[in-house]
Amino acid sequence: SAVKETMRKYFLPFLQSLALHLSIIALFFLNASIETPDPSAKQKKAPEIIKATILDESVVIAKANELKQQQENKKQLQKQQRDDYARKLEQEKHHLQQLKDQRLQVEKEAKKLAEQRQAEVKNEQKKLQDIKKKLVLEQKKQQETVRKRKAEEKKRAIAKKRKAEAKRIAEKKRQAEAVKQEAARKEAAKQQKIAAEKRQKEQEEKLRVAAAREAEQSRQRAKNTRIAKKASADARALIKRKVTQNWNRPVSVSGKLRCKIRIGLIPSGDVMSVVVVESSGNQLFDESAERAVRKASPLPVPKDPNVFQGFRSFNLEFAPD
Repeated sequence: SAVKETMRKYFLPFLQSLALHLSIIALFFLNASIETPDPSAKQKKAPEIIKATILDESVVIAKANELKQQQENKKQLQKQQRDDYARKLEQEKHHLQQLKDQRLQVEKEAKKLAEQRQAEVKNEQKKLQDIKKKLVLEQKKQQETVRKRKAEEKKRAIAKKRKAEAKRIAEKKRQAEAVKQEAARKEAAKQQKIAAEKRQKEQEEKLRVAAAREAEQSRQRAKNTRIAKKASADARALIKRKVTQNWNRPVSVSGKLRCKIRIGLIPSGDVMSVVVVESSGNQLFDESAERAVRKASPLPVPKDPNVFQGFRSFNLEFAPD
């Protein structure tokens, strides 16, 4: 399988890397054991017999410092070597862990690929089964389509035959209806002609009656106009007479004077307003004319409302002489 193939692929490099790291670790411990001084040996070392000589104190101190510095440098070198080995060991451990993680990741991915492959195989099998089912259904559908097509063809043939029969019957009915409609059209045309002649006679009679009525109305309007003019003229004469009868000539007024007065009346003849619109040139005469009109109220007005409309507001020329 894919998992086994992947494990075979990475197993040999893993063993080689593991052997290399183990060798490095062994070399580290071996070197540390060689270079690390033995404390017991140091203690057992026989003291060096120095022959007493007379030395300069500064030389002794310098020598002691030199030895002390050499010892310190050796300790630092050993410490640095141990730190380097420890760091390399840690790096190798980290590298081994990375290799282990990579191997686990590869195994995981291989397992995942295998599961995906199994799922794909199952999916392909399902697709094949679905295709088979679709083929069976398609065959049934085609058979049903053929059956329906034959039934539809048979149905269309029967319908075509019935349609032809119905068309023949309809044509026969149409011909009979056409004959009937033609007879009805001729009869309708005859009735229309009779109705048109009748309407023409009625229209001529209406025009004759309307003309006679219009002539009568014209005569009546002319008569009414004459009557209205006469009534208006009579009313003006009566109004002028009554106003003149109620006029008192002022003492200082002499000669023939005249003025034009605008009078406003109501249907009862009562005077509502009096205004001199054209003066005589003499204020006393104009004022006496206004007083004469108000004194003569109510004035004799026409009884006909239409004729009275001309007396709601009219001008009267006042000339009593």
